[in-house]
Amino acid sequence: MQNNNLRFIKHSEIDYDKWDQCINNAFNSRVYATSGFLDRTAEVWHALVWKDYEFVMPLPVGRKWGITYIYQPYFCQQLGIFPVAPVEIQTQFAEELIGRYRFFQFQVNPQLIPDAFEKFELTRKINYILPLHEPYSTIASQFKKNTRYDISSAYKKGIQVVNTLNSREYIELKRQQVGRKVDARSFKMLAKIISWGQVKGNGQILAAITPNNELCAAAFFLKYGKRLIYLNSFSTPEGRKYKAMYAILNDVIHKYQKSGFLLDFEGSSVEGIASFFKGFSPAEEYYYHIYLNNLPFPLNYLKRDKR
Repeated sequence: MQNNNLRFIKHSEIDYDKWDQCINNAFNSRVYATSGFLDRTAEVWHALVWKDYEFVMPLPVGRKWGITYIYQPYFCQQLGIFPVAPVEIQTQFAEELIGRYRFFQFQVNPQLIPDAFEKFELTRKINYILPLHEPYSTIASQFKKNTRYDISSAYKKGIQVVNTLNSREYIELKRQQVGRKVDARSFKMLAKIISWGQVKGNGQILAAITPNNELCAAAFFLKYGKRLIYLNSFSTPEGRKYKAMYAILNDVIHKYQKSGFLLDFEGSSVEGIASFFKGFSPAEEYYYHIYLNNLPFPLNYLKRDKR
């Protein structure tokens, strides 16, 4: 399936400098596709590269029952082709994928052209982004009434937002809240991402404490380009009672007012979480889930779409 312009490159052969230059300069750039982020979230990732890194597509690969497949790593909301490629090039990427792999369950950026991926099952998903271009008063005036009330209530109950929590403490407290409901591997990946972000100076943990000095909620934010990504968070029962996460997000919005950043909530298919995000009146941004299952029976049934 390979042609003269499109190359499949194994992970060990990827030129990281050219890769990151391509991702960082792309109009549709996302931190999830940078080499540093992928190295911390994908156990193995290869790539499709057009000419001399003019367009690239990361391929996180897993292997089970003798089958190599493409999957969506934890914490990588969307990958895809970078920068935005014309339909004829996207079509060649799609054909190359089909020729190499028999199973995909993958999320890609909004610039994917459905006609190029017509052999895949495409589902549109929603992300929420809040532009932070205006003064805080203008942004806050657009919040839903209930959200404004919950923000006010959090502060009246004595919630304070601090940045004194370290990554080890964050992971341990998160683990206590979610326990076995979350794959243990995800905690290791999250710890790597937080440490990486803090070393680079692009990651920050904000925590909420009650009047009794009890930590009740925290969130990790990662800056990339002009996006401030609400990458991970947790609340204790006390935090939910105090509406602490409203205070954390409100503090972030206040800090980054008039900055030109986009607060990226990352969206959610969980109704309660989506409703929480919508309270801040963000804009909607769509991206795609792509699915293909050409596995033989009975593997095609065992690996059916589990979105």
